[in-house]
Amino acid sequence: MINIDCVKAKRKARWLRYVIVAMMLAVVAANLALAWLGAGSHAARGIALNLSVSDDLLQRPMLALIQSVLVSLIFLAGLYRLVRLMRLFEQGEFFSARAVRHLRVFALSLLSGTLASCLLPAIEIVIARLLTPHTPAPVTISFAVDSSDVWLAMIGALFFTIAWIMEEAGQLAEDNQLIV
Repeated sequence: MINIDCVKAKRKARWLRYVIVAMMLAVVAANLALAWLGAGSHAARGIALNLSVSDDLLQRPMLALIQSVLVSLIFLAGLYRLVRLMRLFEQGEFFSARAVRHLRVFALSLLSGTLASCLLPAIEIVIARLLTPHTPAPVTISFAVDSSDVWLAMIGALFFTIAWIMEEAGQLAEDNQLIV
């Protein structure tokens, strides 16, 4: 394990860790507010919360809330690993195997959270229809993918690439230590 003493990077990692924890608290607060207020758009003093649901789920807003909480939990797990990564950076472990693992799990959470946010609404519609079998209307299932989902998937792939580069850099640093 190679520790790098870079005071500026360590300080920025600490502040970034604080920002990530604040983001995590904001996600939890938003989910609590949506649970309290229900699905739909809610705005007060410049802060807007929006949980839009399909027409099929209007009778069952709890399913939409469950979807929001599940996706949030996936992203919170990734943010937690990012907090742990920043803690390693604060200790000077920039290219360790643990740092690479944390970054990979964060990237995986971005990808899986994005996939879950695209697939869960369709699954919810099927569940809602199964819970009300006497509904004569046909079931239309669509997978909603918007530009933010594409961007999150690309950013997740970018973080996988950065993790691979970090792993290679750590291996090169270890090899150089053995040579000297």
